[in-house]
Amino acid sequence: MKKQLYTMIAGLAVTLAMGVAAHAQTGNYARHIVNIPFEFNIGDKTMPAGEYAIRRVNPTSDRGVLQITRKGGASILVATNDVVGKARSASTLVFNCYGRNRYLAEVWTAGESLGLQARRSRGERAAENELAQLRTGREMVALRLQ
Repeated sequence: MKKQLYTMIAGLAVTLAMGVAAHAQTGNYARHIVNIPFEFNIGDKTMPAGEYAIRRVNPTSDRGVLQITRKGGASILVATNDVVGKARSASTLVFNCYGRNRYLAEVWTAGESLGLQARRSRGERAAENELAQLRTGREMVALRLQ
């Protein structure tokens, strides 16, 4: 009787652990819509203001790739790195701003403490260095995703 009870408890623990691991790998990466009211940069490409759909292409990979598609327009793939932070109450798109230049920086999904950070381009690093020489820092802008 005790052996059956221990076997059942062990089976339940393994099943629970596998469920938690599967959720951690897939996360909540649904397709999100956002209206970006300004021109911005992804890598070395400049994107116009407008409505965009954002989704993670490979949710089970440890290297994130985002697909960002402009409504009625082209789409671009963005390589990202995982970044750990505080879980957000709403899904959010974060931009680094250097004067009038805005660069996609991070994407956060509501309830997740693991976000996706876009790799910084040569242009963004140059803009940051230019502002550092002027003793001015970058600003950040966050937009809520739908």
